[in-house]
Order: sequence, then C-alpha cells, then structure tokens
Amino acid sequence: MSKQGKAGCGCLVIILVFFMVIIGVLVHPLTLKFIGNQFKHEDKIFPSDAIFVPRFVEDRNGELYIEAFREYWAGNGKTILIEEDKVFGTSIVDLVLKMAKTRGVKEAVVKKVEVEGEGKIKIDKIKEKLTSMGFKKVIILVPEYASKRFHLFCGASKDEGKVLCLIKAVNVTYFKRDKWWKDSVSRGMLIKELFLTGSYYLERFKYGEKRDTKK
Repeated sequence: MSKQGKAGCGCLVIILVFFMVIIGVLVHPLTLKFIGNQFKHEDKIFPSDAIFVPRFVEDRNGELYIEAFREYWAGNGKTILIEEDKVFGTSIVDLVLKMAKTRGVKEAVVKKVEVEGEGKIKIDKIKEKLTSMGFKKVIILVPEYASKRFHLFCGASKDEGKVLCLIKAVNVTYFKRDKWWKDSVSRGMLIKELFLTGSYYLERFKYGEKRDTKK
C-alpha cells in the first residue's frame, strides 16, 4: 500500500516537473519574442497604383498616414487612399489632408474609401472597392501586429481580375513587438489578433471554401 503511494507521488512529481518545464519554455523571453514575430508578414514592395491605409483606432499619432506619405514620395504609389472614419465628429480624411498639405502632398492625391463591416467581410469589401476603382496593384499599410491577418484575409486578391494587395508591416511606436508581454497595450493587440485569426481558421475548418465564395 505504501509502495503504491510512493509510486503515485513519483508520477505526480514527474508530471508537475514536465508542466513546469513547458511553462518555463513558454514564458522565456526568446519564446515570447518568437510568438510576437509570428504575427508579422511583409510582402516585397514595388511601385503600385495606390497606397491604402485602413483605419486603426490605436494609431492616435497618425503613424500609418505618415508612412503613406513616405511611400508616396518614394514613388511607390500615385494615389493615397484613406479609409474614412470620424473622430469626435471630424473626418479622418480631412485630418489627413491637413497633414498632407504640410508635407507638400497635393490634395488631389488623397482620396477616401468608405466601407462597412468587420474582419474578413470588411477586407473583402475593401478589395471589391479597390477593384471597382480600377486599381490593379495596391500597397496596404498596416501595423506589424496586424500584417499576418491582412495577408491571410487578402489571400484571394491574387485571383484573376482581383486587385493585388501588397502588405507592408509598419513599425508603430505604441506596439512593442520585442517586449510585447511586458506592455499592456501590446498584449491587448496580440490577443485581439489571435482571436481574429483564430476565428478565421475556425470558420475555414467548419465551412471550407463555401463561406469565402458566398456572395
């Protein structure tokens, strides 16, 4: 009886040690940094028809829009497309136009894009909108933590007749990729991306291609 008790305790200790090792590996900075890197994706960028900036409410300093001006002056796009939104009743596009003026970018270069929806549905509508505007190749500027999701959601853009979306991951100051686990904002961003990406894979698993081809 006592021998069985000792044997049982020995197995329990081995199991506990095993889980402690696994947890130790997972919380190691190198492992956490590796996890953060999995959310980043960047396509090879080359001159395109336009540069598109989706709306990210976290981008309070307009870092994505500033990057769009850089890409424009680098000759990577002839038009800057801005997803319209309102901030305290003020148009995002109007704010960007003011930013553009101070940087020597003509007003005619900046155009607004209005879309509704969430997640994959919204990105599909964005692609349809860009296609209907006659663009063949568009650079999409997104924060690096969202770049993998946009790459996954825009995958169908390589189909014949669809706009080709090139994803550029922008390094924004409010997201600390190398130390995301120590920053509450960065943790929140990755948790959100994990949920959105996980939901996408779950739907693909449940419905396959049927949901994607639905009109």
